[in-house]
Amino acid sequence: MTEHDSKRPQPLKRPRPSKTRRAVRFPPRPTMPAQTTPSPSSRFEELLDSSSETTSASPQPNTTNPPPGPAPSSYTYYPYTPSTPYKPPKMPPAPAALFTQPPVLQDTHNSRTSREQRDVAQRVTRFLASPSTPFPALQRPEHVKFLSMGLGTLPPGMTALDASKPWLLYWCLVGLGTLGAPTAPHTPALVSTLTPLQNATGGFGGGFRQTSHLAPTYAAVLCLAITRSLHLVDRRAMYTWLLSLANADGSFRVTTNGEVDVRATYTALTIISLLRLPTTGFNLPQITTYLTACQTYEGGFGAAPGAEAHGGYAFCAIAALAILHPPSRLASLIDLPGLTRWLSARQYAPEGGLSGRTNKLVDGCYSTWIGGCWPFVEQAAGAREPLWSREGLVRYILAACQARSGGLRDKPGKGPDFYHSAYVLMGLSAAQHAWRYEEPAGVRYDAASETVGETDAPDGLPLLHPFNWRYSRDIPGLPVIVQGAEGWPDRREWDEVADAEGGEGQQGEGQGKGEEDGEEEEEEEEEEEEDMVDRVVPIHPVFNIPYEAVVDAVRFGEGLGGW
Repeated sequence: MTEHDSKRPQPLKRPRPSKTRRAVRFPPRPTMPAQTTPSPSSRFEELLDSSSETTSASPQPNTTNPPPGPAPSSYTYYPYTPSTPYKPPKMPPAPAALFTQPPVLQDTHNSRTSREQRDVAQRVTRFLASPSTPFPALQRPEHVKFLSMGLGTLPPGMTALDASKPWLLYWCLVGLGTLGAPTAPHTPALVSTLTPLQNATGGFGGGFRQTSHLAPTYAAVLCLAITRSLHLVDRRAMYTWLLSLANADGSFRVTTNGEVDVRATYTALTIISLLRLPTTGFNLPQITTYLTACQTYEGGFGAAPGAEAHGGYAFCAIAALAILHPPSRLASLIDLPGLTRWLSARQYAPEGGLSGRTNKLVDGCYSTWIGGCWPFVEQAAGAREPLWSREGLVRYILAACQARSGGLRDKPGKGPDFYHSAYVLMGLSAAQHAWRYEEPAGVRYDAASETVGETDAPDGLPLLHPFNWRYSRDIPGLPVIVQGAEGWPDRREWDEVADAEGGEGQQGEGQGKGEEDGEEEEEEEEEEEEDMVDRVVPIHPVFNIPYEAVVDAVRFGEGLGGW
């Protein structure tokens, strides 16, 4: 330190106050009782010892008595023994990588259609790969409520569909029938609606005092078949009207001086077959020639010869040929390998849904138009296993086509409507059932070639081939429709486990109620359990109405004694 530094004033230091330390005294530690609660480790050792003794004495361990001492209400006692191994809970079937990852080959050209395809695939994948609901259940009550609204008073916005009344009735009726909901309560209102639409000259109009047209006539006849009311149709006037629509080349016009397409041919043949109308005056071999001429170079069928292949027209052409011929003749009439390739190309991955044309997006309605073609193709080809992915379509329908409030839709981002609800549900039925053609013994009749087998077919009623289709819930070559979901669609084991676990915590809620209330609750619970099952009604592959309605149509035809 320099002399200069020593002369600087030093800061004053305040004296610290003295602190008095207090002695801290802790309370004496209480003495523990002689018998203390065993620690978890010691308790576990005791359980091991007791379980080994119990196992040596008896092969059945005692798992009903809980351990002594207090336990929380949610405590579940699972003592370890070699005879009670841990079983993990049943989980919903997760989708395969095919339905969750982008396709290996993608369109590298950046266009509007390629961008839309990638966008739809991404949106659908989010539903298919949802961690919470990878395989949703069929929302049966919501769909029944949605379709029932279409049979009541419609909102003013539906006025534009005034010329499509029979179609609205058909979509809602066949949707309810596919879900297994009763349609008989709607019969009186349906009859009162359709009766004024039938014209004296034959056929039905789309609305009151409207010209007869094949499209609403087809829908009206199907509605009357579903409600077992085919006797209300004027069959003689219908026959005369259909004859006036037939052309020399085998095609049909949809109405007087109307357009010509394969849709008109299918609807006309469906009406003739269901109503057992005579075929005198119809050139059936020429009709076959016209239908086969509608097949394109792609393998599908267009609306007319030379038109682009389309899913809806493909179904109409193949179903019309199935009305005229058994499936065994299809291979000699059309390019069956080309049709198979074209149909296979209509199912996309990862969506799993079906499209109607080349380079088009998936759409729920093609679950019927494309999915409904496969029974004819598989029977014609003699396939011993499915030629398409039923699981892919099922996952697309349940995960991407169901609206939360009820009804089914085209794809995610679209709203539900009656049209898509009907055809998506019928596509679900096509995925759940296998169809086979069984020629009745003693009768072999081919309408188009006019050849008769062992026994002549009834005079004037040759279009009987559609009534020879039979269905089965067991699909040949496919033990399970959805991998990892054994028993589906008749059982959902993972949901049953969850309901059983949830029901244990609800014991006692029904105490204090009468026996009648308890029985009603049990019935409601049984109905809810049935609603959880995803099985739907088999839909006839040719007529697109419930199979039982076709069986009743056969009885109607057999009971006819003339016009």
